[in-house]
Amino acid sequence: MRRFPALDKMLYLKLSLMALFWSGVFPAIHILLQSMALFTSVFLRFFAAAVLLFALLWLRERRLPRLTPRESVLVVGLGLLGITLYNSLFTAGLGLVEASRAALIVPTNPAFTALFAALLLKERLSGTRAAGVALCVLGALWVLVKGDLRSFASLGLSVGEILLVLCVFIWSAYTLLGRVALSTLSPLALTAYVMAAGSVPLAVPAWLEHGSLAEVTWQGWAAFAYLVVFGTVIAFLWFYEGVKALGAARASQFINLVPPLAVAEAVLLLGEPLAAPLFAGAALVVAGLYLTNRPRRSS
Repeated sequence: MRRFPALDKMLYLKLSLMALFWSGVFPAIHILLQSMALFTSVFLRFFAAAVLLFALLWLRERRLPRLTPRESVLVVGLGLLGITLYNSLFTAGLGLVEASRAALIVPTNPAFTALFAALLLKERLSGTRAAGVALCVLGALWVLVKGDLRSFASLGLSVGEILLVLCVFIWSAYTLLGRVALSTLSPLALTAYVMAAGSVPLAVPAWLEHGSLAEVTWQGWAAFAYLVVFGTVIAFLWFYEGVKALGAARASQFINLVPPLAVAEAVLLLGEPLAAPLFAGAALVVAGLYLTNRPRRSS
């Protein structure tokens, strides 16, 4: 009989909420960039997140872990990859591409992560889990093309979309490197140090922009608060918890929930019509997540 332990259920809930929070990042960044400069927004987002995470780390552990030389190298690498480089390209890409169109790159992240995890980290990718990955990707893409795969023929890559495609490979490397770092660091400690390491290089381009915070609208500050608390602190922390417990490939599959959730948000918040492809795509994603994460048979 197959059963999901209580701890697994809580973890799956966290990863599902992580996808919900990340789905809100697309519109939030668009709102924020209307009144805040690009690098200023990225720097302030992750600097504020680092401050909150270190405060939480101190409250939980009453100390800040001292990093070994190996851990320091991993933290700096993760910060440069996942924070400095990825989010700079991601934010720049979103500034040039519509949020819904930008979400086309999201379903490819888990597929590449699962492939590289099998090749580099020797994470086992069984036939069942491979089928789950395929279903997740198909479901996410089905939602984004509204059930018409012929629409891919008209897609051309703009500068913004090229930046977002690069983000796919950067995120895969970030996830796999994070799996290595989690062998000695807790998800909370790793997330805090990575946010700090990644925000430092962003201070220079942010300062050169000479952006005025006085011009930021209340909608911009609301979007900024969402990005810091939900889109960064909570989402990244829970993602690392998932990577540590489930592995890079399985945890990454929950990112496939982002496109269906983003469409649902458009229906609820923007009044867009609810189409049948949403249900079909969501069903494929849920089925794929089950195949990817279903527990082994126990007696």
